Amino acid sequence: MDCFSGNAEARSAFNRLDSGPGVTNISSMSLEEQFYSSSIYGEWCNDAVKNEPHGYYVTTPAVAHDLLAFTEAEARLAGRLASDAKLWSYGFSYGSVIGTTFASMFPDRVGRMVLDGILNADQYYDNDWRDNVDQMDAAMAKFSSLCHSAGPEKCSFWGPSPANITARIDGIISQLQNHPVPISGLQSRDLLPTLVTISDLKALFINTIYTPLSSFSGMANTLHQFEHGNASALAGMFEDSLRITYDVGVVIRCVDSYRRNKLATIEEFRGFVQYAVSKSKYTGDIWPVYAETILCESFLPQLPDSMVFQGKQSSLSPLSSPICEADHFLLRCIGPIGSLDEPTSFPILFASNTIDPITPLKSYVFR
Repeated sequence: MDCFSGNAEARSAFNRLDSGPGVTNISSMSLEEQFYSSSIYGEWCNDAVKNEPHGYYVTTPAVAHDLLAFTEAEARLAGRLASDAKLWSYGFSYGSVIGTTFASMFPDRVGRMVLDGILNADQYYDNDWRDNVDQMDAAMAKFSSLCHSAGPEKCSFWGPSPANITARIDGIISQLQNHPVPISGLQSRDLLPTLVTISDLKALFINTIYTPLSSFSGMANTLHQFEHGNASALAGMFEDSLRITYDVGVVIRCVDSYRRNKLATIEEFRGFVQYAVSKSKYTGDIWPVYAETILCESFLPQLPDSMVFQGKQSSLSPLSSPICEADHFLLRCIGPIGSLDEPTSFPILFASNTIDPITPLKSYVFR
């Protein structure tokens, strides 16, 4: 799937436009610029599939049907009844959405299922990824405590207490908010002239907590260098973080949420941003663009009902099926995604870290 149909110049131009405004609250117009420019992406994707009617047939319900087909085929190959076949699977992150979708559509076909790094499935299908910010600041606090515990030999940004480390991070935030750092590139011919901004620092934060085991030490080094007058490691970090090189992940999320998209208007996006900022001091202003959910605004997939998650009507919960109504050119649906309250043929095991900055514990609580 290539939304830009091999046009590298157009892709590069969009990536520059997408990252240009910076984090959502960096200026009085950054939020509006991000939202309205995002529609360009969907228009290119729509154009790329206009001659390929099945181009958008990459939905998660389609994956669930495929998993059932593979499970039944394996049963037939082993001489068992296809109707008795059950899925054994482990799903992590987006894999947890596949697992919950399969279990909702085919509850009697669950064999053994382990789901880890849970995404809130209702929010995933609503294109409203707000639970994800719940533990981001806790992960940042963990950096301070672990850096202090590691000592100055292992953590270059070490301080005499976790509070000291956090205070110095806050000082760097304040410094970049008020005084972006110009990089001339003269000291190193590998660098072009650029400006390091608060957006680059926020990109460092969110990239680091996404992969803490491999990235904590790198963030410590970058902060240490900045504290000593060298900001070059931050140069271009925000733009690099938002650069879209592969489209399939974004396309899957957008076609999955097409009929339920809760970020289809500037007012909805503003509300999402306000919520994220209120929940996370360190990454709330970058998460709404980092998550790439606003890129779904102008997607127009023509999908049959079999490609869209409808949920399965639960005898225990009459409200478990969504209610859909026409909204201008969109079909918008409300209500829970399905019947997670309906017992599966074998209980599902859910696993989690104590602190997970992207798929937090809050996402594991089903109401």
